[in-house]
Amino acid sequence: MKNTILFDLDGTLLDTLTDLTASVNFALKKVGLPARTPDEVRSFLGDGYVVLMERACGDKPSEEALKYFTEYYAEHLEDNTKPYAGVIDALAALAAKGRKMAVVSNKGHEAVQVLCGRFFAPHVTLYYGVGNGLRKKPEPDMLLAAMRALGSEKDDCVMVGDGEPDIAMARAAGIDIVSVTWGFRTRPQLEAAGGRVFLDSTDQLAGL
Repeated sequence: MKNTILFDLDGTLLDTLTDLTASVNFALKKVGLPARTPDEVRSFLGDGYVVLMERACGDKPSEEALKYFTEYYAEHLEDNTKPYAGVIDALAALAAKGRKMAVVSNKGHEAVQVLCGRFFAPHVTLYYGVGNGLRKKPEPDMLLAAMRALGSEKDDCVMVGDGEPDIAMARAAGIDIVSVTWGFRTRPQLEAAGGRVFLDSTDQLAGL
């Protein structure tokens, strides 16, 4: 039986798109670039802040835009962000069953700590983000660190995420992956990336 669940954050546990879109567009306006739609921003997500702003800026230099984005998002990451319906109840049910859990995200480490601490404690208390000295997804570093911290072996673990980097990271770490379809990627996109097991509703999370 799998007793350890490693969760992605954005698009899996939290709906962060509104705040991320506002932050991207604040930065783009500051550097004189046109705004992006939520669907465009959704398609840019999954590989961290640097890649997000590179994609948002297109062929324009993005270093200044990245600075504006990071500063603005740090102040506004809680404006509209919230867990997907049913997530908190599912985490509580999993914790009651004795499942060990952690969050592994390509979001900035400080933002991960703030949001997870607000929404998911005491059910989940171990969180990893970019900027803690470990390589970001699709490299397996954060995932392996979480497994070590939880005292779990590979056969005990399953990764749950909504994106291509989650699938690639789980493969690199040698653990199973379950993809969710309510997040930032469609099921066909996840299937094209190698996804084979899917959850279509947060109601199914508690069954993990």
